[in-house]
Amino acid sequence: MVYVMKDAKMSQDEWKDLYRESIKQWKENYKRALKEWTDRLRDWKLQAKSRLAKGDIPPFPPLPHAPPISPLPLAHGGRSNVIASRIGDDELQSIDMLIEAGLFNTRSEAVAYLVREGIKARKDILDKVASALEEIRRIRKEAEKHISNLKKEIGLTETEKPENENACPKCGKDLSDLPEDIAVCPYCGTKLNKS
Repeated sequence: MVYVMKDAKMSQDEWKDLYRESIKQWKENYKRALKEWTDRLRDWKLQAKSRLAKGDIPPFPPLPHAPPISPLPLAHGGRSNVIASRIGDDELQSIDMLIEAGLFNTRSEAVAYLVREGIKARKDILDKVASALEEIRRIRKEAEKHISNLKKEIGLTETEKPENENACPKCGKDLSDLPEDIAVCPYCGTKLNKS
């Protein structure tokens, strides 16, 4: 069964219906595949007994073929960022299992789904981190202002540093080693205004 998305944005109920239909179709296909495999296994047993009686070694038993689940259409609108990540063998095996089962077409789709679900599942931690980070930024800004005032008070003049035109305006990281046409800072995600 092939699904065609009419609109990249689907309601939660539409996604649930699509998911349920996909699972229902997969169950029907799985039952059919299981019946076919049971029949092939029965035939193999008869062959194996016959060959063993003659002293021959029987071939391996037939392996079941699990039908794939129709992939759910995923809109790539929110997936325009590319990241590289190293993962362990167990994690990769799990991702490949999802692809083999037919839930996803690519590792990229599977990883994007798992990351999205992981973020949803641990939103409580992310909220705490965001709150703490806001406080850290506020304190850092206050400290920088305080240090600047202290330098002025004791007569230390700050030498003006030439502004690095290849630095991110938000995080200040040097971007000179990156391609000229880069539009977003890879460190903090700030959109860059290139003229």
